[in-house]
Amino acid sequence: MSEDRVHRYGVSDLVAASNLTRYLKSWRAARGQELGLNGPLPQAKVQIASGKSDKWYRMFEAGLPVKYEADVLQRIADCLGLDHAERMTLFLMTMGVPSPIGVTSNRDDPELLPISWVLDQQGRRPAYVSDEDWGIVAFNEAMGKWFPWVAEPNANLMRWTLLHPDARVQLESWEKHCRVYLGMIRMEIARRGTDSAIARILLAALEDPLISGFWEEETTVVSNRDGHHFRVRVPYNDNKPTDVISQVCTPAKFPGLRLVFLTWGDGMDDFEILGTTEGQ
Repeated sequence: MSEDRVHRYGVSDLVAASNLTRYLKSWRAARGQELGLNGPLPQAKVQIASGKSDKWYRMFEAGLPVKYEADVLQRIADCLGLDHAERMTLFLMTMGVPSPIGVTSNRDDPELLPISWVLDQQGRRPAYVSDEDWGIVAFNEAMGKWFPWVAEPNANLMRWTLLHPDARVQLESWEKHCRVYLGMIRMEIARRGTDSAIARILLAALEDPLISGFWEEETTVVSNRDGHHFRVRVPYNDNKPTDVISQVCTPAKFPGLRLVFLTWGDGMDDFEILGTTEGQ
């Protein structure tokens, strides 16, 4: 190791870089094993997931100075399947701050990061953010455990509710949910027209004769589901019926987003609802 390099970066910087490189290689190796590959997850796979250039990622994994961005680190962590402690380590070794644990954001705007922190601070109560087309923008760890589909690419609440067979099982009285959501779509189409992602989701849903019948027989419009009481049955909670309340807020800076909290009343505590899955 040359004295010039030590002088330029500092001994502590070189040690940290060496450790980061070692961790990233180890994480790729572990991910490759998890996925049943014959070797580590290819560096190119992580680079593509990061959304950055090949040069940027090669410098990043080599421990050379690059600009760190929270959303890029989140995508890398997601690609590598990092757990709570590993994700925290990645953020601390790069940005010097804890990661927004359990929160995934699909938006590049750094101003959304505080909203992700709000989600994470809900602890064991599910919370998420959706956009004007009900695409999932961010979600906390609890939401991901209750409804794993939110972590899928291009996850969308309306698409899942109207088109995915799991929704008809996990949302008790699914037909009522369907009618309400169709009412929300009617209002959104009246506001924005038919050239939108939600309109295209509706067209796909109308291929189902049952949903098509609901659409044709009603003209109900619904602005939101704030304060809505409903019952879910999810595998994470042993499929037992769980009564929840949705609270919907709109961030002042982002009027096109919905900040949704799933909660329950004072008569139900966390242990009663979640206790059967503690530690899983």
